[in-house]
Amino acid sequence: MQKKTLPVSIFLIAIVFTVVITAVVTHFIEQKQTLDSDSVVKITRNDLDDVQDLYDLISTNYVDKVDKEQLIQGALKGMTESLEDPESEFLTAKETKELNAEVAGSFEGIGASLQLENRLPVIDRVPVKNSPAENAKLKAEDIILEVDGQKTQDKSLDQVASMIRGKKGTQVKLLIQRGSEKFEVSLERDVVPEDTVKGELDSQNKSIGSIQIDNFRDTTALEFRTIVENLREKGASSFVIDLRQNSGGLVAEAERVASYFLENGDTIAQFSNNKKVISTDKASKKIDQGFKVKEPTVFLVDQESSYGAELLAAAVKSKNYPIIGVNTFGKGSVQSLSPIGEDNYVQLTIMRWFTPDGSSVEGKGVAPTIEADYPEYAKLPPISKQSNWRIGDSGTAVKNVNTILKALGYSTEGDLFNDATKDAVVKIQTENNLTATGALDNKTIDILQEELFKLVKTNDVAYAKAIETLTE
Repeated sequence: MQKKTLPVSIFLIAIVFTVVITAVVTHFIEQKQTLDSDSVVKITRNDLDDVQDLYDLISTNYVDKVDKEQLIQGALKGMTESLEDPESEFLTAKETKELNAEVAGSFEGIGASLQLENRLPVIDRVPVKNSPAENAKLKAEDIILEVDGQKTQDKSLDQVASMIRGKKGTQVKLLIQRGSEKFEVSLERDVVPEDTVKGELDSQNKSIGSIQIDNFRDTTALEFRTIVENLREKGASSFVIDLRQNSGGLVAEAERVASYFLENGDTIAQFSNNKKVISTDKASKKIDQGFKVKEPTVFLVDQESSYGAELLAAAVKSKNYPIIGVNTFGKGSVQSLSPIGEDNYVQLTIMRWFTPDGSSVEGKGVAPTIEADYPEYAKLPPISKQSNWRIGDSGTAVKNVNTILKALGYSTEGDLFNDATKDAVVKIQTENNLTATGALDNKTIDILQEELFKLVKTNDVAYAKAIETLTE
């Protein structure tokens, strides 16, 4: 079962399906190059005497029973946190496994991708080839009504995905609706690759291929190459590469995609420790296997484009490819994952990376060559479900509600839930077969944010600018 990742081209994903935060940007598992031996700080026994003394004191004198393993893990975690580097962290075995699974781009499920329609999960495209879903003859547009007897109505995509995913070899039973027919299927979960790249021809101009890269995992470059070749066969003679909300992932995969667009010998990125540049990576046949993209191409970025996405954007920007959007996240560090003890790991910042001209993106990001920002209403936070908003309520949350309603065509403004706000809410509730209370309950909030999502999707300023740039 693949949890649906809504199009990166729409910033509102951060509003509709809870915020996807920058923790994902640290997913870099491979160490770029061994550091010089003189950069390693030698720790003597005397340096750790205080740590040992505190451990002994707590172990022997603390009033309650002490979990010594937890005590050690706490010390390791505290030592890492003292670096005050958000990208360096101590990871337990469980956390490391989860990180590895995300970077590997696979999971245990049924191989179907979902989206919400009328507050029900719907299979939105053909299931992954040879997956349990395909083998069970599930199809795009099938509606999943129940998972193991639990109804899916009004549940989030995350909740449904959690219900369906599970260990390889275990069974999951689904109640499916296909048209007017309802039927049950039992599937055996298996390891399913999770695509990081999606592509299609532009809906208006069939000579333009639109490609979205969600993240850089260990299959991303191959996925990207395959999609480019498929779109070429369908008539694409130029491309829009969407890196918005791409949180980074494996830098080697980002470099491989960058090499597709550069001439052999062009610098992709530079890497340094705290003393000097230790690596300058260049485009080459060794990296890209001779595959190149020569067609006119533009790249889309936003403030959530991070790490590997920034490395790719900076590399192609150095060769005068148009970069459309807003400044990227600004993550210029590189992490490695090292074992500590039998089951624990430390993710540690070991290098900085720099653009081909030697500039750092840390804290400032990659600037676009063409600015194209989102509409202001797309940047609003999710509507709080802590209150059943109604007449007389006021404040920032209500102001955001009125802003969203105004964007949808209603005559609302200000930070007061007034008659205009109530009338708009009543109309939305009536049109969606909800009780017309005029109060903003959770179901009405979900509908309101779905409508806003659709609005942003049809008013994607950056994507429109990309099409304009390619057709000028």
